[in-house]
Amino acid sequence: MSPEVKDVRVLFLGPKGGSGAFGADSERQSKAAREMGAEFVVYEGNSEGELIEALKDVDVAINHGHGWDPKMFEHIGNNGRCKGLASGGHGYDGMDLDAAVKNGAILSNAASFGTEEVSNQTMMHLLVCSRKFVLHDKLVKNGTWTREHLAPMGHISGETLGIIGIGNIGRAVARKALAFGMKVIAYDPFISSWDAKEYDVEIVGTPKEVAKRSDYVTLHTYLNDETRHMVNAEFFGLMKPTAYLINCSRGPVVDEKALIAALQSKEIAGAGLDVFEQEPVDPNNPLLKLDNVSVTNHYASYSELAFDRAKTQVGEEAMRIALGYWPMSLINPDVRSSVAPRKLAVSWEVMLAELGK
Repeated sequence: MSPEVKDVRVLFLGPKGGSGAFGADSERQSKAAREMGAEFVVYEGNSEGELIEALKDVDVAINHGHGWDPKMFEHIGNNGRCKGLASGGHGYDGMDLDAAVKNGAILSNAASFGTEEVSNQTMMHLLVCSRKFVLHDKLVKNGTWTREHLAPMGHISGETLGIIGIGNIGRAVARKALAFGMKVIAYDPFISSWDAKEYDVEIVGTPKEVAKRSDYVTLHTYLNDETRHMVNAEFFGLMKPTAYLINCSRGPVVDEKALIAALQSKEIAGAGLDVFEQEPVDPNNPLLKLDNVSVTNHYASYSELAFDRAKTQVGEEAMRIALGYWPMSLINPDVRSSVAPRKLAVSWEVMLAELGK
């Protein structure tokens, strides 16, 4: 049974130090709790013991840039009042999903908040690579006006974009690439043929086929043991020498040493990267020295609007967990087998109506 809303308590774990894009302000994260009439508690402790005590008296916790020790799962889920953890952001490779499932802890993230931003960043890198912007920007700024380094130059329209991962972001990239007149192929073992038809995307059977056929390959997959280094020396060996790799997902999806080797040997034409295996990136990383590589510092998901939405969304997910609903973005679905049945996730507007708010 869902608890009465007036008795619900939400614990907010803000960023340690209160700095960075997340910020210490909890106004957005608390919006859903305030709309429901629940109590929103900002955690102010500094020790493991204080956090354990705080978790005993709340129904759900929000982790927004605070960090989370897997040992804490032993104090939530089936082990106490706090039933789960709603995390800001999109990636969840820092979470121990197995430990969460073992303890019956329900986990959600704020998936989709930065879909437009990441897909825009992807298309930006694609265009920058296609038009050899890094090289020509450098030449002009250094006083060199020349047309010696134009060919080969991408045409884009009619060329093939290969996407690995057709989730929210992958689909947005596909939509934008189609607007540029590109042919889009994709590998995603979890997408049905009828959904792919709706996206106007051709589904292929293996990542190798994406590598072989694409003029641009873009990665939009999560990071786990299966996807780590899925783009490796073998993958680059299958790509066209005129093709580019774009990565706005997670750095370790790509074997960076193999990428450097492929670029230096001209096995592929170039790359556009928002993420790296080591972050912050080593200033001596060869990728930073190459004129056929565009780089940004892992900010693809950011805009003020997107981060405001992420903060609001994580608060809504927290209230779903606290009130006996499944979250919209459940990141450890195996937990369904270890917890009591829950109501299906519904939109925030429907939840408000169902609960008379």
